Amino acid sequence: MASKRKRKMEQKAIKELDSKMEARRAAFNDNLWRYGLPIGVSIMLLLVVYFGFFYTLGPASADEWELEEAETGEIYKSSDYYNNGRVTLVEFFHSECGYCQQQTDVLNEIHSNYSGQVDMFAIGGYNLGSNSDSKNDIANFKFKYTMTFPHLYDNHGELMRAYGFSSYPALALIKDGEIVYSGSGLKSYSELSSEIDKHI
Repeated sequence: MASKRKRKMEQKAIKELDSKMEARRAAFNDNLWRYGLPIGVSIMLLLVVYFGFFYTLGPASADEWELEEAETGEIYKSSDYYNNGRVTLVEFFHSECGYCQQQTDVLNEIHSNYSGQVDMFAIGGYNLGSNSDSKNDIANFKFKYTMTFPHLYDNHGELMRAYGFSSYPALALIKDGEIVYSGSGLKSYSELSSEIDKHI
């Protein structure tokens, strides 16, 4: 009898403990909905206001470079162009990239029509599969497609990645040291000229 009474008392104690725990869980959930939800919504609203009105993501700064012109051997420095008040158009390319070859006519036309307002450079020395462009490859490309602006050799092969590109051709517009436009793939004359017109 004593053991039965003891078991009943233990079962009663367990039920009372379960009941108390359930009450605490219910109270916690109630408080969470009552106080946590409004606090969470308030934080979200504050973040929306902050990012919408006070915080703006500015253009990315353009990495500096000092590179050799593949055909002439002349040294060009970005510091002579990026902060001169003009727009600089930089193309990253590979001599065996079909789209880069197709892009040449548009770039020559852009250079012809904007040479008084836009500085232009093509930069090579990167990989296409297992094939990496040499300085001679870049010089030959410039000659073959009668390019009318400097073609530079990135002997470290890292500048293109520093500008956030991974495919050819890749184009960036720089003004006042900042990248104001970037895009990859074949671009038409109207696409490029409309972007340039926004910044000259």
